[in-house]
Amino acid sequence: MVITSADVEQFQQHGYLILENVIPPPLLADLQLECERNLKMQLADMERVGAQTLGLSHRDQRHFLPDRFHESTALTGFLFGDIVSAIIAPLIGRDAWLFLELFVVKCPHSGLPFGWHQDGGYLMGNPHKPYVTLWCALDDMTADNGALCVLPYDRADSRDVVEHVKDKLSNDLVGYHGDDAGVTLTVPKSSIIVLASNVFHYSGSNTTDAHRRAYLASFSPEPITDRKGRLWNLAVPVLKNGVAIAPPVREACGVASG
Repeated sequence: MVITSADVEQFQQHGYLILENVIPPPLLADLQLECERNLKMQLADMERVGAQTLGLSHRDQRHFLPDRFHESTALTGFLFGDIVSAIIAPLIGRDAWLFLELFVVKCPHSGLPFGWHQDGGYLMGNPHKPYVTLWCALDDMTADNGALCVLPYDRADSRDVVEHVKDKLSNDLVGYHGDDAGVTLTVPKSSIIVLASNVFHYSGSNTTDAHRRAYLASFSPEPITDRKGRLWNLAVPVLKNGVAIAPPVREACGVASG
């Protein structure tokens, strides 16, 4: 995995970068299994408490499955491995922290869209340096199953992170209300789409017969805090002076990589 100067220029000019077929098949299979494990866990939790919604998750429609990397050697191997470090170092610098990681599943036929937003809009106005998100396709992404759509910088009003408004039905935070449908990124499974935290993006409904699964991980050039200096979500170091840092030592109970 090598990020070229042309890749960096593309990312800086447009706010996103497409890297096709970069996740090795054994790792892809492990990520798919880990996604299914996490989905079953969330469905069981929702069943136990009788909930139809849980944050951004809507039962049997759309599920966000957050922050369980420490339970899985597959996830730690990916997040603290060569693929990730090769991508993020040229884009955000030689020091990087894992800020957020989660799976997103859109269920067959009823998979809800996800509203136009900037990832930075979910920081609720807390100041932060721009960061990057690696959006990993665990299935072939098409217009029919809810592929990612992006609004390149030159088609947006500003590169600044704007105020987002909560949609009361979906719980999504929405930051773009224009008519531009954006660029639909149809990519094969095992691809990674790199997103800047200030680029607008959206994903459509899943109208197919199969789940649409993605895994995303966000990396910041410094720990992100709120206005009072308290950590905002994760701040796990993954790069120091350009060198990958070993993952935190914790008991792993998930799918083993490879």
